Amino acid sequence: MSSLTDEQRRRMEDNRRKALEKRAAAAARAVALPSGPSTVQAVTNHTPSLNKPLQMQQAFRPPVNSLGSSNFKPNTEVRKPVPQTPFTGKTLAGTCVLLSRERFMVDIGYNQQLLAIFRSINGHQYESQSRNWTFPLAEHSNLITAVAPLRPAVSIGPLPGFVLKVFRKIQPGVPRTIPIVSLDGVDKALLAALMPFQVEGVMFGVSRNGRCLIGDDMGLGKSIQALGIAHYYRKEWPLLIVCPSSVRYAWRDSIWKWLPTVSAASISIIESGRDLIDFAEILITSYDLLQKRSSEFSHCGVLIMDESHHLKNHKTARTKAAIPLMQNAKRLMLLSGTPALSRPIELYTQISAIDRNLFPYLNDFGVRYCNGKKNNWGWDFSGSSNMGELQLILEETLMIRRLKSEVLQQLPSKLRKVMVLDPSLVRTKNNKSLKARAVAFTSSNLKSAERRGKLLEYYAETAAAKLDAVNAYIKELIEDEKKFICFAHHKSMMDGICEMLEQMKTHYIRIDGSTTAQDRQHAVETFQHRDDVPVAVLSITAANSGITLTAAKLVIFAELYWNPGILTQAEDRAHRIGQLDSVLVEYLLAGGTADDVLWTMVQDKLNVLNRAGLSKDNFCNVDATTLVQQSTSPEKQTKIDDFFLSQEKMEDDGDSEYRDLEKDQVLLEQLLDESFN
Repeated sequence: MSSLTDEQRRRMEDNRRKALEKRAAAAARAVALPSGPSTVQAVTNHTPSLNKPLQMQQAFRPPVNSLGSSNFKPNTEVRKPVPQTPFTGKTLAGTCVLLSRERFMVDIGYNQQLLAIFRSINGHQYESQSRNWTFPLAEHSNLITAVAPLRPAVSIGPLPGFVLKVFRKIQPGVPRTIPIVSLDGVDKALLAALMPFQVEGVMFGVSRNGRCLIGDDMGLGKSIQALGIAHYYRKEWPLLIVCPSSVRYAWRDSIWKWLPTVSAASISIIESGRDLIDFAEILITSYDLLQKRSSEFSHCGVLIMDESHHLKNHKTARTKAAIPLMQNAKRLMLLSGTPALSRPIELYTQISAIDRNLFPYLNDFGVRYCNGKKNNWGWDFSGSSNMGELQLILEETLMIRRLKSEVLQQLPSKLRKVMVLDPSLVRTKNNKSLKARAVAFTSSNLKSAERRGKLLEYYAETAAAKLDAVNAYIKELIEDEKKFICFAHHKSMMDGICEMLEQMKTHYIRIDGSTTAQDRQHAVETFQHRDDVPVAVLSITAANSGITLTAAKLVIFAELYWNPGILTQAEDRAHRIGQLDSVLVEYLLAGGTADDVLWTMVQDKLNVLNRAGLSKDNFCNVDATTLVQQSTSPEKQTKIDDFFLSQEKMEDDGDSEYRDLEKDQVLLEQLLDESFN
């Protein structure tokens, strides 16, 4: 016997009757349609279960009553067309995403009708790992047209117009290549110094009509590539170089070194709002001064924007001042080793500065590549989406980016570079204590031991004079999200750096003479394994050996040290087995301080050790910049290059003291004695 109650049976019968009435009404409407799809198609278009096979959908059967007999009679009356009921089911939505220069992917769920369409497209492929279908870019419009009849049940967003515009002319099977461009007009000294991948960078910039983003990894020579491109367009100068204030003089020195055909008098460094912007060929200024005086640089035809990610926020006054200047310049080179591909919204201002037509609208860019979402306060573009597609577009249009790992075969395993500190931040002017130490050290009446004592006093005073400039440079590295090791010698220098890091709320480790063995190991592991600890502040004498910090690819020396063996050991904290990248070592030097003396001393000692077979290191090939002597004219300034005695010079100069074996022996004995002490 049935366990159903009378009420339950009555409700079931009512529900069945209502369902039959609805089905009959739908069939009647289909028959009444004067034109358009067939009755079967009309019913199918309103059937929510589209995942069933097509044959089953078309097997329409008339409704039956509760006794099993048919009660359906076709309506032969001529009626007015009845509007179709809107689709109320759940739409299966997907999108097209570019995978390579020649293929795109459709990211969507399963649907049997859609599957049949995918298989009908020429060149289709199924990626089993990602479970997505890919197609030749040439078939994009065919696919979108074929899928259109499935709407609204299935909806696929096509590739944006700006994507198709960029890749429309790509020939299948032809890889992207950099056009060969004649660089005969570029300074021969610069051309001779370029590595093969840097030559490609210059050619890329010229092939893009001097408007490009050089996004090479740190230490790969973005500056020399930019100067090569700029010099190609010398007839369109003045050249304006905008950079962080801490590297203005480094840019000037790079120009002296790589572009000897440019006279020193034609270079002007704008240091304040009072400096006159004269008719110099090359103007060098900071981002802060550009903001204040942007209209005065409008006559510059060629621009280099170093560390261009400083313009990442389109709302800042700095960026608003720079954008018109960059867009109106004939040539524009943006340099950034961290072009913010992880937060693409920070790239938008840089992209629009180079080519305002590539992504005309911020919202379109934000929705497509920043996972844009609208909330109560407007659009949120803080995320990221379709990063592979964005990188393909940038590389095809305006960006060249090489990582160290890609060009390691062209690089030495260790790159050394001298960074001259901003003279305006080095406290040499009116520094009576520093000057007194310098005078005392240079006195001719001193014995050897006394001279060493005076040098140590001069060295300690230099630490105090350099601290502000060192901190300014380190701040730039932190803002650029670099992970690095910072070596220093004096406690005052280490304390000053750590205090600045704490003010910036930057996590760091510190190892000095007071660090216990247990704390030392914990600090090393913290730096190695935590991305939120970007800085290691280490004592040159206490942490030059016995630790491995391969998490860093950059090593900076806030101070020098007179024993070159200690310096090279300290460098190798990052340059060790397990380091898969080239290591960049930067020495931060200040003109008019003990650095002038110590750098010469380090070079001389390494020369002696090399000839004695006790060292394979030398600083002869260091990418060095000028030590600024503020009391002399540019033509008379002493250059660090002058301190670098190359092997050729030593061999050619028969009267050189470095060819005197007896003096070599004396120097070697002194060096070894000093090392043991």
